[in-house]
Amino acid sequence: MSPASENPQRPSRDRALERAAFPWSRVAGVLGLDPEEAELALRDEDRTREAVLAASRAHLAADDDRRAGRVPDTAIAAHPDFPTGMGMSLIGAGVLWEVTDLVPQIALRVAKDHHEDGDEELAASFAAMVAEFARPPEDDAVAWAAQSLLVDVFTRAGSPDRADALARDLAAHAVPLDLWRDDDPALPDDSMAWHGGAFVEGMPPRRDGRALTFEEAAEYVDSLLTDSLREREAEGDGTGDGPGERPA
Repeated sequence: MSPASENPQRPSRDRALERAAFPWSRVAGVLGLDPEEAELALRDEDRTREAVLAASRAHLAADDDRRAGRVPDTAIAAHPDFPTGMGMSLIGAGVLWEVTDLVPQIALRVAKDHHEDGDEELAASFAAMVAEFARPPEDDAVAWAAQSLLVDVFTRAGSPDRADALARDLAAHAVPLDLWRDDDPALPDDSMAWHGGAFVEGMPPRRDGRALTFEEAAEYVDSLLTDSLREREAEGDGTGDGPGERPA
C-alpha cells in the first residue's frame, strides 16, 4: 500500500473514512458489500475498488434498460436511490477510491437527470465533473455531450449570452447542440477531439487555471452528497444510521 505522501488522494479518503458520521453500511450497500462487515471491507482498498467498478458497470447497464423503456431487474436498480442518487454515490466512491474510468458516463447521466428535474445548479456541477474526469479519446463524445447539455442549462438558468457563446464553440468543433439527448452519445466523423472544454461551470476552477486535484474533487463531491443527504433527511426521506454506521 502506498504511503499517503505518495498518493495525493489518500489523505482525502482517510479524512472521509475517519468522519464520525461516515455512513459505512450505506456505502457498503451501494457497492454490493456486506453491511455487517462494512468498515472492514471499505478499508480494503483493492476489494473496494473492485466493488466500485462492478457497481458502476451494473448501474450503467440498469440505467440503459431504464432509458430504453425496459424494467431493469438487477439488485442495484431496486435500490431506493436509483438512478440519480445511486449515480451520485458511485461518483463519490469512484473519486474517493480513484476508480474514475466510468465517472464521466455516470456524471453525464446524473447531470441530465438534474436538468430534467429543473435543478440547473446541480446539473452544471455534474456536467463539470464530466469535463474534469474525461479521458481523451475514450470519453470525447461524453465530454462534448456534457458541454452541449450546458447550453440548455445556461438557457434555462437565464444566461443566454453564455449559452450562445458555448453554442458557437460547439459549432466550431462540429458538435451537435442536442448531443446530450442521446442515451449513447456518438460524435459525427467531422467533430473535433475533446480538448478539455473552454466552458466548465459548476465546480469552482483553480485560480491558476489547472485542473482540480483528486483531493479537491473528492471534497467537492463529498460536499454535494452531504448537502443532498441533509436535504433528504430534512424532508423525512433519510434512513438514519444503519447497522455499522457511527453516530454523528
